[in-house]
Amino acid sequence: MLKNTINIFNKILLTFCVLSLSILVVITVIDVFGRYLLGLPLPGTSEITEIILAILVYIGLPFICRDEGHVTVSILSNNLKHSFAKIHSIIINMILSIILSIIGLQLIFYGINLNSYNDITTFLEIPKAPIAFTLAFLTLLASLMNFLNCYDYYIEKKLFKTESAEEKMYPSYKQIKNTKPNLTDVKDK
Repeated sequence: MLKNTINIFNKILLTFCVLSLSILVVITVIDVFGRYLLGLPLPGTSEITEIILAILVYIGLPFICRDEGHVTVSILSNNLKHSFAKIHSIIINMILSIILSIIGLQLIFYGINLNSYNDITTFLEIPKAPIAFTLAFLTLLASLMNFLNCYDYYIEKKLFKTESAEEKMYPSYKQIKNTKPNLTDVKDK
């Protein structure tokens, strides 16, 4: 039941992500076309672009957190045994969950602050508080996804990817290692 709900949320988030990216592209094309060919830029393009770009980044955050698709440095984690790798993943996801919760709460407080004095954008006069609350909701959703990762690691529903020494090598290094130098070419020169 929970997995189906998460999959539905992920599909909704991806749909909104594609939709906002498409809107961003259309707005940019209209602005550039109007600015350089007609001499009439689209009013408020920079504000709309800033808002959509912020929402776009935060829409992707819960999806990336659930799939653990963020950039990682695996100097330590690839060399851990299975039980230590499990503990490591639980600790990392719990730390991420706590940090994202703090960021989400700060965004809520910031949204309340923006709402208290009715802060709006300069040109289009769009209220900023709903944007901050949307970003806070998406950040708290990402925090929940990291917490669910902890839970999945704890009950062993989520598997660890352990790599051998061969798998850790960069693909280009593997090609160099597997190709033998042609010594006849060296002797001829």
